[in-house]
Amino acid sequence: MIKSFQELSDSILNKKRTKLVAANATDSHTLSAIVRAVEMGFIEAFLFGNAQKIESPETLQSEYIHIIDIEDKVQATEEAVQMVRESENGILMKGLVNTDVLLRAILNKEKGILPPGNVLSHIGVLEIPRYHKMLFFTDAAVIPSPTLEQRIAQINYSIDIARKFGIERPKIAMLHASEKPSPRIQYTQDYLAIMEMHRAGKFGDVIIDGPLDLSLSIDKESVLIKKVNTLVDGDADVLVFPNIESANCYYKAMTYFADAKMAGLLQGTDKPSILTSRSESPESKFFSILMACL
Repeated sequence: MIKSFQELSDSILNKKRTKLVAANATDSHTLSAIVRAVEMGFIEAFLFGNAQKIESPETLQSEYIHIIDIEDKVQATEEAVQMVRESENGILMKGLVNTDVLLRAILNKEKGILPPGNVLSHIGVLEIPRYHKMLFFTDAAVIPSPTLEQRIAQINYSIDIARKFGIERPKIAMLHASEKPSPRIQYTQDYLAIMEMHRAGKFGDVIIDGPLDLSLSIDKESVLIKKVNTLVDGDADVLVFPNIESANCYYKAMTYFADAKMAGLLQGTDKPSILTSRSESPESKFFSILMACL
């Protein structure tokens, strides 16, 4: 089981280089992360965007970095997605471009990388100093208020990612302000429907519970004090948030105030796709590359 980004790095260190295609890789944070991953032997990079903003001693001296000069951001993004689509083992990475521009290219029915019928979502993972293992969360970037169908897809994606990190039986907590559902709050009713599916074995060998508040999900002492019977038992691997606002505020609070390290990927695409904030740190972008390589 991978419990840190250092362990993640170690687990892929001797694998063959993966082809990474970056859309508008013109910002210093994206370029720094890519150069670091190239130097460590994880990737071979193809950088789309304004060459004058990409070229530097670091990007020009490596035989594993290739620059495709396209000044228009939309065109550069579309052609980056096209290259990934046609690649056998490609990874897509967002650079200095608005998320909606990237998502339009991904969702293009003829040239995109989202198979018909798949739900496009996002999953992140945090390494938090005060938590004993890596903690996954969904969705902080794509779906504003998930439907029941979308939430089911998010859970299935999180199970798949957790198992790639070596977690055989993931513990998944569906978050609310308390452990009590409300008929006036639709997502808590969705949680109850998911629990029925879970009890029927629809998700396989996993532990799912909800609604739970955050303390019951990640703190064993809170479970004892509140005397709540939950198999998650303060030991969650995955947090499923009610909406994009709560998930986004959560992870940014963790990184800014709790020194957490973060990585994130789109889910549903047929090629790994790195989606981070334009202002995300070089470290987070680098960790996201590692996650995509895994």
